[in-house]
Amino acid sequence: MSLLRRLPLKYRLPLIHGGLEAIAAPRQVRWPKSDDLRQGPLIVSGFFNESLGVGRAGRMTADALESAGYAVGRHDLRPCFRHIPDQKAVLPGEGGVWLIHANAPELLVALMTHRPEQWRHRYRIGYWAWETPLAPPLWARMVRWLHELWTPSAYVAEALAAGLRAQGLDDLCGRLRVMPHPLMAPPPSPDRARFGLSPDRCEVLSLFDVNSSPARKNPWASIEAWLKAFPIPSPAAALTLKASSLDSATQTRLSERIANRPDVRLLSERLSDEDMDRLMASVDIFLSLHRAEGFGLGLLEAMNAGVAVVATEGTGNDFLAPDNGYPVTARVVQLHDPDGPYSALRHDPAQVWAEPDLDTAAGILQDLVADPVARGSKMAAARATPARLNQRWSLEALKAHDFNRWLDS
Repeated sequence: MSLLRRLPLKYRLPLIHGGLEAIAAPRQVRWPKSDDLRQGPLIVSGFFNESLGVGRAGRMTADALESAGYAVGRHDLRPCFRHIPDQKAVLPGEGGVWLIHANAPELLVALMTHRPEQWRHRYRIGYWAWETPLAPPLWARMVRWLHELWTPSAYVAEALAAGLRAQGLDDLCGRLRVMPHPLMAPPPSPDRARFGLSPDRCEVLSLFDVNSSPARKNPWASIEAWLKAFPIPSPAAALTLKASSLDSATQTRLSERIANRPDVRLLSERLSDEDMDRLMASVDIFLSLHRAEGFGLGLLEAMNAGVAVVATEGTGNDFLAPDNGYPVTARVVQLHDPDGPYSALRHDPAQVWAEPDLDTAAGILQDLVADPVARGSKMAAARATPARLNQRWSLEALKAHDFNRWLDS
């Protein structure tokens, strides 16, 4: 296992996913072809104890359901991975609704580590995010085992629908539901001193996770746009690149590019959800020149904190508009992820993403750094955006879903 972890993602993920499918294949033969659904509790499974983006999103989903008045049983998925050989993972309760807030490969683990008697009586909902226009075949095949599939954006829903159609599973497209990530938390308090940020300059933040593909998150574009905007370091502004899961190769490449730039720093400290919220609230501008997003939770969190958002237009972050932020124009290019998780995708003309215009981004940065009034001009609309998206999570909206039929009254 330690050797597997050292492999690049482009080799590691196909090995892991292929291995899981091979282990699951003889078990799937015995999986029930029809369900005997019964009423029971609402169980939400996710990576609740981890700082991963999918873990944070799972916690937000459980929080939103509780805020709407549902009794939620939280079930951590990570221990299930220990039960791949013996299928002895245990789900709490019986019947009811099982919402698995994890992507298709992890759903496969959840189903194959719990004996079918534990889940055949439950109404099953998946919550997935995918970041290219065509979801992989494994993802399409796994929809068969769900009654509903929630996605954070219309972009992801269409990617999954395209994947289903490519596998001849058009009839399953009706199971897709768009449920934007809920953000119920009040705006966090800033703490510039905690993160070494100056009270006297414009602080800009860009986030990326190496495991989510540096090519997709595209920190290089944030750096290049910054250097275009400020060819000479300015005492009036600084850029912080917050990296997660940073590997030595990416760190070396980043360090070389920002060498001799005291106005650009790399922050790789592991932060809790609370500290990430404080960091976001402590800056003036959030910069995300990504090539694709399934949703763009960081953008929404920045809006909630009253931070000006400069980000690539399109893909899943369709809530970003000229009235609440600063969309950066982009052109469509063929997907190219040489070392990340998307490198395993077969070449397909449908697999494209966005290339942000760096001159446009640089011009926006120059204007915002020079004008604090402009940075605050869209704050009211930005802060109203989470509440607008949260309407899908109101009790009235949730009660319209079929899953309510299988909950204890």
